[in-house]
Formats: sequence, structure tokens, C-alpha cells
Amino acid sequence: MRNPLAVVPRAAYEQDFVGSRRGPRKFAWVTSPALVKTVLLDERDKFHKLSTIRFLSPLLGKGILTSEGADWRWQRQASSPMFRREDVLGFVPTFVRATGKLLAAWRAAPGVRSIDRDMQRVTFDVISATLLPSADETVGPAVERSVERFQKAGAWGQFFAMANIPQWLPRPGLVEGRRSVAELRGAVARMMGERRALKAEPDDLMNRLMHARDPETGQQMNDEQLIDNLLTFYLAGHETTARALTWTLFLLARFPDWTEKLVAEISSVTRGAPIEAGHLERIVLTQQVLKESMRLCPPVPLMSRQAVVDTELAGEPISVGTSVVMPIYAIHRHARRWEDPDAFDPGRFAPGREEKIPRYQYMPFGAGPRICIGMAFAQIEATAILATLLQHARFAPVEGHVPEPVARVTLLPKGGMPLKVSLAS
Repeated sequence: MRNPLAVVPRAAYEQDFVGSRRGPRKFAWVTSPALVKTVLLDERDKFHKLSTIRFLSPLLGKGILTSEGADWRWQRQASSPMFRREDVLGFVPTFVRATGKLLAAWRAAPGVRSIDRDMQRVTFDVISATLLPSADETVGPAVERSVERFQKAGAWGQFFAMANIPQWLPRPGLVEGRRSVAELRGAVARMMGERRALKAEPDDLMNRLMHARDPETGQQMNDEQLIDNLLTFYLAGHETTARALTWTLFLLARFPDWTEKLVAEISSVTRGAPIEAGHLERIVLTQQVLKESMRLCPPVPLMSRQAVVDTELAGEPISVGTSVVMPIYAIHRHARRWEDPDAFDPGRFAPGREEKIPRYQYMPFGAGPRICIGMAFAQIEATAILATLLQHARFAPVEGHVPEPVARVTLLPKGGMPLKVSLAS
């Protein structure tokens, strides 16, 4: 309950497969690229997302994250065109404007900032502008508060799902979690109603999803499915990118030499101009730093599947109901697969070196057919925000504060992430 990362056995950082039993539950910790590929791709029909579905389906219904089989497949096909890289690049000015708003807040109140909250705020502004826009200025903050309450109440729900305990049993946060779910789904329904009342529909992600069709059948999503998926994209796009940026700024604060390398690169590419879409592919060191940050501190630190048939992995029997956990945090720090695995070394992702990393050894966005549909959006957004911040701000650690990574749905810094922020005049 305090930190699921502490449950990951030390052997998972050194071996390919570790079996264990905790109470009545059987667990298999899988870390080798070959075994991960087996679970996520080659034999995926034997392993389903049952614990994820149990935990998140009250909020996300039967959306793209929590559905299986044909339900998942058609929603994925209908949603994929929303996230084409060339289309997402059109949102770069939105990313830059949101970052400029944050920089203005920093100038008004410089010094030690709660960077984790600031990164949540800037990504919230981005997702509000692109996915959940509303003319009612009270809706956005209400959604943000409901998400925060849901996360606080979610630790017990996450534990119940992993341990296969009936979700209806009383637990701390149950009533608060249900209230937050009702508020979130109600807020999104109101936003959809606002959108349908408009005479001119803007070209944003909400509009694209409301008009999305399965390319094979022409099927569109009904209102419940639209709410399911709007909330899925909101939570995935907002929360995970905020965590990636938070941990990246934490690392840059502790490695100022890398900060100066990035500042020099960004200055050379942009000549002081605001970040544009055409700049992103040329700021390669900035992207390397983001990738290394997501290796050391993956935004989603644990993935799991549940065996739905009797099978085997690595020659070991896997019975029905076994939780197969892919601890991404441990996979990204595996002693046999990474040189000096705990060191911050963005050079791992330099051209010529990155290509040698096995596909299922580095998975900040998951892998297999269910790889994060918004990966291009998140990469472009994080790169644009980070580059814009470094054009104007520098970061330093707060003495005595070393945040402990805590696994919830995403990787949180225990005690928050205070950093000293200084800005150019």
C-alpha cells in the first residue's frame, strides 16, 4: 500500500523470471525482452488486462484502455487517425502557449516551486485546449480537483484489483472515489453538450473523436464510449506527460552540465525564437534526455496481465489467475541489460546506440499492439514544453530533499518535487 515498487523482488533487477506467492495470489515477474514480447504480443490471447480493467473501469468504462478483443480493436482503429504525427505537430503552438503561461506564473512568484504540481498544471492546460475545451472556466478546475481526489482514493482500489479482492467490499476512499468518478463523467458529458451546441466546430481532439469512425464498419462511438475515451485520453495524456517532465527537471537540476548542453542546442536551433514544429527533430540532445529520464523514471512503472488459461513462461507453469507483472521500472534498470543501469546517461539514446536497444527492453509507452496510442502526442508535447522552459528557466535541487519514486498508476515523487527556479530577466 505504501509503495508497490517495494514489492518488486530484487531478483527482478537481475533475472529473467521470478515466481512468487503473496497470500493466496500467485505472481510471475517477467523482465526479459523475449518473455515480455511473449506476454504482450506472441501469446497475448492468454494474458488479459483484468486487474487494470477492475481498477479503472468504474471511471473509464469500456474505453480503449479497459476493453478487450473486438471492442478494443474497433475503438483503436477509429481513434488512431487522431494521433498522426503530422497532425499532432499542428498543436505545437498550443504547447508553447501553455508553457508561456506557466513561465509568467514563475516570474510572478519565483524561487522554490512545486514542480510536480506545475507540470500537472501546464499539461492540464494543454489537454484542456486540445481535448476537453470548455467555455465554462469553472469546469476545468473541477475536473482537476476530481482527478486529484480519485488518485488519492485509488491506492486501495489498485491493491484490491491486484489481489483480486471484490471491488464492492468496503475500503478507505470507496465513497470518495465513486463521487469523483460521477463528477468527472458528468463534467465530460457537459463539455460534449457544449460542443454539440456550437455552430462552428473547432479542429481539436474532442471534435475528431466525436466524428471518428471505424474504417472497416463506419461505426461511430455512442455517448458513453465517447466519455470513456475522452477521459482515457485526458488522464493518460495529462498525467503521464506531467510525470515525465517532473522527473526530467529533477534530473537536470542534479546534472547542470546536461542542462547547459541542452540550452546550447536549443539556442543554436531556434536562434532565440519560440519553439516551432520544425525545430523538434533538430534538438536531438533534448530528446535523448527525455528518453533517458523515462528509462530511469518511467511514467508508468508497472504493467500487469492475468493468465486466462494454464500455460508456461520460461519453462515454468503459469496457472489460470496468475498475475504476470512486467515491472518496467526494474526492466529499465536491469543489471544484465544496461551498462551502469542506475546512472543518468542520455548518450544511451544517441544515434547509432539507441537502435541497438531491444524493443521490449525499453517501454516507457508500453509495447505490442496496445502500445500507447498517444505516444507521438506525448513525445512532441514533452519536447516542446521542456525546450520552451529551458529557453527561460534554470533548475536547482532543494537541499535535503531526495524524492522517493512511488508507484501508483503513474510514478509519483513522495513528498512532491520542490525545485529552485531561476528565470532570465
